[in-house]
Amino acid sequence: MDMQVLRERAGLSRAEVAFRLAISETSVRNWEAGRTEPTMTPKKYLDALRLLKCTPEELAIASEKSINQRHKRKPGRPRRFPNNQINSVTPVNQANSIDSSLCN
Repeated sequence: MDMQVLRERAGLSRAEVAFRLAISETSVRNWEAGRTEPTMTPKKYLDALRLLKCTPEELAIASEKSINQRHKRKPGRPRRFPNNQINSVTPVNQANSIDSSLCN
């Protein structure tokens, strides 16, 4: 069970959770996407437990699962230099020594 499942199980939208906890909807989205972990005051923490109708253990497990799912996703962009091309790039010092030998 992840953060989104907890919210949906309570029958709430992201906007409702954000409004009732007095936080931004972006924060709720980031929790569900695993970008950030829920950080809140003790009062808000208790409010979140009541709102999501879950135990502290369920909230902790859901948060950890959301974070772990994010790290398993494929990256959005390809690497700038694929591994096999890094070694083929001529270092700056070597390039300078080659250029200076051509001038002599």
